Amino acid sequence: MPRVLLVANTSWYIYNFRFPLLLDLRKKGYNVSVVAPHDKYTNAIEKEGFKVINWEVSRSSVNPFIEAKALLNLIKIYRRNKPDLVHHFTIKACLYGTISAKLSRVYRVINAVTGLGHIFLGKRKRHQILRRSLEPIYRGVFKARRSTVVFQNADDQEKLIQLGITNTENSRLIHGSGVDIEKFKPLKDSAGLFQDPIQILFPSRLIKQKGLLEVLEACKTLWSENCNFELLLAGDLDKSNHSSLSREEIAVLQTQSKIRCLGHVRDMRTLYASCDLVVLPSWREGLSRSLIEAASMERPIITTDTPGCRDVVDHGRSGLIVPLRDARALTLAIRLLIENPDLARKFGKAARQKVMAEFQVSIINERTLEQYEYLLNKPIKRKNSEWFLPSPR
Repeated sequence: MPRVLLVANTSWYIYNFRFPLLLDLRKKGYNVSVVAPHDKYTNAIEKEGFKVINWEVSRSSVNPFIEAKALLNLIKIYRRNKPDLVHHFTIKACLYGTISAKLSRVYRVINAVTGLGHIFLGKRKRHQILRRSLEPIYRGVFKARRSTVVFQNADDQEKLIQLGITNTENSRLIHGSGVDIEKFKPLKDSAGLFQDPIQILFPSRLIKQKGLLEVLEACKTLWSENCNFELLLAGDLDKSNHSSLSREEIAVLQTQSKIRCLGHVRDMRTLYASCDLVVLPSWREGLSRSLIEAASMERPIITTDTPGCRDVVDHGRSGLIVPLRDARALTLAIRLLIENPDLARKFGKAARQKVMAEFQVSIINERTLEQYEYLLNKPIKRKNSEWFLPSPR
């Protein structure tokens, strides 16, 4: 029985994005456990019969002593559990996990890149300096013989190939973590679009990088033209992100009669079902889970022409794509769908069809398991000789 570890910097991530993968691995006969810091989601994972090994790592720390301790802790976990394959999620898990695998004789490693972040995308001088200093480390991790790098969108994959950080031989494209199309399915007849007042949903953390300021500007313009709708903001502040709105700014928004600040919403399915239009003009995504869930529920979508967003929407067929950071274009797109509910309904139905063909969780997990099986049966090369590891337990 092959022994597999899923590794992330929060149990929250595994529970919310990879729990179906845990279930499918167990169903296929894998001995699978989770390695992540214990948090309020740990118990939910363990209740389903999965072991969660506590990894002493801080998501946001840059203290070298704390980071060294986290690395040593992960090495100890790998040496104690002797996995046949490790699957890393989030960048810190990829970096520390690949190093730990090398020092623990773990030869099969999958590194999932969920987004590139400011280090690779930022254009400021400090971002460029940081990128140059970290590139050798990333290159050593992502070009390691034992490492297979999985990307959520082709743009991120091409970017790291161009930078020489990875290559085509050891990189794969698998579209995100997938969505359960039976859970996220229309709960009401889409002929009911649109209600009065129309409900427009912004499903994201309240940070500028998600296009929140563009949304607010577009809505302000449309309200001045007597368009009747409410804006629902479903997301928390993110203090760790430099573009997060402040509590004072949120307090101002909460005074607006046509804006409803919902904070973190646990039951997104019901919220999607209650809204008429989903707007997320993000500056960049790995692959937007929010958009895929909304599309699966036949919600018409407006998003931006950027990686991780345009992958979800076919412009003019299953939604609308507008230029990046263009509030005027966003205003026109919202007005178009508000004034043409039949077109919005058509987009919503096409959006679900695209999810069923490309993004449903069964497809994503099948491709992931194919990669597991390929690596578990692949000969391991060591310099001048080729040899097989013992058959998986």
